[in-house]
Amino acid sequence: MLKKLQWSAGLLLFFFVLPVIAGQLPFNKQASTPIEQEEEKRQVVYAANNSDKESTMDSTLETTLETTLESTKDPFQVLILFTHSHETYEPMVQKVSGKVASYDGLTNIYKLKDSVTENFQSNGLQTDVLDVDVMELLKKEGKDMGYAYSTVRPYLANRLKEQSYDLVLDLHRDGISKKASTVSYNNETYAKIALVVGEEHPNFRWNTAYADSLSTALNKLIPNISRGVISKDGEGGNGLYNQDLAKEMIIVELGGVENTEEEINRTIAILGKAISNAFDSDTVN
Repeated sequence: MLKKLQWSAGLLLFFFVLPVIAGQLPFNKQASTPIEQEEEKRQVVYAANNSDKESTMDSTLETTLETTLESTKDPFQVLILFTHSHETYEPMVQKVSGKVASYDGLTNIYKLKDSVTENFQSNGLQTDVLDVDVMELLKKEGKDMGYAYSTVRPYLANRLKEQSYDLVLDLHRDGISKKASTVSYNNETYAKIALVVGEEHPNFRWNTAYADSLSTALNKLIPNISRGVISKDGEGGNGLYNQDLAKEMIIVELGGVENTEEEINRTIAILGKAISNAFDSDTVN
């Protein structure tokens, strides 16, 4: 009886310690390790793939955003007007009618609006014209040129209320001689430009800053094509020129009375390019 009890106790002890012994055997360790390593590999690979995808997505989003911003950016807006609309150039009038005149109702600076618009737009400038023949209005109302700026003022003010512009140019023809109004460069002649700013209004310094920048850009393209910025304080001049209506407004004296149509058109092309270079960074050449 005693031997049977001893044998039973030994058998129970064997089954009790068997799992412990089995856990210490080499084949169990070798079987468990690869499973853990495979799981770790999958996690690492998955994390790397996610990182690559996120990086690609970030890059794609950034590119898409930049493209969207560029495509939605408003073009540089220019408004041109002609306060002294019948100012003209003697060679142009003589070519058409045979007469010599510095003012003309048919051949004049106002008629250059299409040439100005085309040249400006070819330089990436969205260009509008204040389509008002001011001197024709003066003639109908029986007024002289002294009323030109006050006559065009409500038309300009209304346009600026309807739409904002990056630059407003009032184009004129100066009365200076051919020698003073012409510059030669690379065997071509160009009409010189003068920029006029009135001092009798709060926007004076803003207007002057715009004029200075444009003058510099002009001379970089054609040396000495700009005669510089001329300030008028009202004594012996207007001093206002409706420039109180816009900080970005400049009077442009485009050549003199003796400049030819070819010289004027060459300068108009340079003016458009200079505006792009001076103010519109997306179209700098």
